[in-house]
Amino acid sequence: MPDIDFGLAYEFIDPADGAPRQLRFQRNYAPAGDPRTFDGTGQLIAVVADGRRLDNGHPLAISRPDVPLEAVEAALDGWETWAMVGDTDVNLAEIRRRIHDAGLD
Repeated sequence: MPDIDFGLAYEFIDPADGAPRQLRFQRNYAPAGDPRTFDGTGQLIAVVADGRRLDNGHPLAISRPDVPLEAVEAALDGWETWAMVGDTDVNLAEIRRRIHDAGLD
């Protein structure tokens, strides 16, 4: 299933562990008989994105499953400004805080 990537050119780093991650929304398929392919819900995850690391590809849940994509996008609106730490690094703890504050975790 195709995920939606947030800021593919950036590294989302949690200060607690320093692992470079990519931020993705894993979409849910629509139920059988629904004309849509995806139902508009899914889960926001952060995936380790460094082939040199033993934990490469390891997912970390940021939201709970089955949250609306629109709610995630609203919670993260402007992340390119308020979550940045330098030119290419994003503070994943700030992303998690916004998801928590929106009641999506």
